[in-house]
Amino acid sequence: MNSSKRQAYQQLNFFPIQCYEFHCDDALLNSALGLVKDMEYRSYNEPAGVMTTDDIHQREEFAPMMSWAQECVDTIHFDQSLNCDRLVINKAWSNRSKGGTGQHHAPHRHFMSFYSAILYLTTGAPTLFSDPLFQRTWGSFYIDSPVGSDITYHGGAGGMILFPSYMIHASCIAKVDRGDRYSIAMNTFPTGNVNSGGWERPLAQVKVEGWKELGPLNSDDYARG
Repeated sequence: MNSSKRQAYQQLNFFPIQCYEFHCDDALLNSALGLVKDMEYRSYNEPAGVMTTDDIHQREEFAPMMSWAQECVDTIHFDQSLNCDRLVINKAWSNRSKGGTGQHHAPHRHFMSFYSAILYLTTGAPTLFSDPLFQRTWGSFYIDSPVGSDITYHGGAGGMILFPSYMIHASCIAKVDRGDRYSIAMNTFPTGNVNSGGWERPLAQVKVEGWKELGPLNSDDYARG
């Protein structure tokens, strides 16, 4: 897939940090939700941690969803003028929290990733994002605001948020009234020539095994008219 298309998004300013909200269509949503409900889940977190699947990005049945998600990443790659051949989704997995179980995910961040994404397949417990610049609220002159140092967010069924992987986030406790929570999490990594240096030579050349073999981003497909 060397050619694809732009995806519409809304920029979200958290704390302020630029994050990006996308929405997939109902056909992709229903297909992905049906697939993840039938998968095997295990818990690798605290006793009340969310249940997690094995990697799904290499599974053929998820190709339509992964293709759409890659188009979302490509759109931000172009709009932010990222200096690499492509930013590739190189890992994806599904998470499940059953309503009323108290399952949740402790605060964490995603190492060795540039942007991460959460695709919400259902309603359920929201995600809690924490301000990475915590000193902001420790200033000698600070006026409290409704935002504070944490933001609670849920994109709704079919919503996906793309955010810098260094952002600390957690999933809130799965309560009965919130229902079951299914989501897909993704990480990205730059591939090809990264950061042009002197003599127009890149500072790094990286080959990433993504969800499928991807060539350089075709910028013509993403030009904004």
